[in-house]
Order: sequence, then structure tokens, then C-alpha cells
Amino acid sequence: MSTLANVSRHPTEQKILDATVSIIDAHGEAAVRIVDIQTACDVTAPSIYHFFGNREGLVIEAQTERLLRSFDGNDFMIDAAIERVSSLEEAREALHFFLCSFWMAERTPARARRLSAMGAAVGRPALAARFDEEIRRYVDVRSSKLRPLQERGWILPDADLHAINYFLIGVIFGRVHLEIGGDSGPFPAWEIAAERAIAFLMFGPEYADQM
Repeated sequence: MSTLANVSRHPTEQKILDATVSIIDAHGEAAVRIVDIQTACDVTAPSIYHFFGNREGLVIEAQTERLLRSFDGNDFMIDAAIERVSSLEEAREALHFFLCSFWMAERTPARARRLSAMGAAVGRPALAARFDEEIRRYVDVRSSKLRPLQERGWILPDADLHAINYFLIGVIFGRVHLEIGGDSGPFPAWEIAAERAIAFLMFGPEYADQM
């Protein structure tokens, strides 16, 4: 899986990271053992330490990878939809399209993974700092994708794209409060409220009411 974090990783480094992510997903962070990673990846302990420094460094990168994978699963579809936009009305339709893609039941595990990863950062400044670094980078990329629409006048000129993307991340993640008991939706009243709030920020009140 491609994420912002692994673009320039060495293949062995990525293999080690993928194995660690799988262990954390299945059994939790406490189950990560260097000897098991060695066996799973057919590498030596010095190779692991070369890439990640120590076990904590490996766990920090694996948790960061888990966080980013919860973000970018649908980004290729979103980018394609944005590139096809040729009017304000189509921009509004594109917002509806990619929010619907976020609300799909298939995305519920991604939000659960994000909740798990974010919880792991509590009381761990080094992990929190890595999350902050990658989230800022992610928001920069997502904002750059929307900027051409704003330059063409299809997003409000005074809309802060970074603020909107942070808000969007928070709204999407907030759905976990509805899903945490095992229900993956749909939640039509919540989805309408979420879309109207985001449309208001991007397009103004007229387009927020077009539901």
C-alpha cells in the first residue's frame, strides 16, 4: 500500500514496516518482537536497527504508517474527481462523491485503525511529533489539490484550505463515535449534517443547502 510516508523507503525497510503493522493490527503493539520480525522478513536484527534505530523507532514508524493508511485509502479517487471538475456545481457534486466514499462501510476499519494509532500517541512525545509531521504534510498535499478549484472561483476566495482539510479530517474521524459499537451505518442525519457543514465552508450557504 502506498502512503505519503513510504514513497522513498528501501524495499527491505518497507517489508519490515509492513510486517510490524500487521502484527500491531492483529495483536497490538506489545506483540512486536524483533525476533519475530527477523523471522517474518528473513532479515537480521542489525538490518532492523539500521533502518529504525531500535524497537521503539520501529514501533513509531509502524504506528505512523497505520495512521496514514487510515487517511489515504480513497485519495486516488478523490484526486480523479477533482481533476474532472469544470464548474462550481461539479465541485459541489465532487464533494458529495468523495464524502459518500468516506461513509462506505469498507472505511470503518480504517477509522478504527486511526483511533488505535492516535491512542498510542498519548504520553509519547516522539510518536506525537511524528504524527504531527505527517498530518501536516498530508494536509499540505490535500490543500494543494483543492487550490486550483479556489483559483478558478469554485471555492470561496477567503476559505482557508488548510483549516478546511483539518476540519474535514476531524469530521470524518468523528464518525468513529457512531461506529464504535460495531454499526457501520448508514447514518443519514449525521451524513447530511456533516456534508452541509463542509459545503458551507467551501462554497457558502447556497450550496450547503443543496441536499
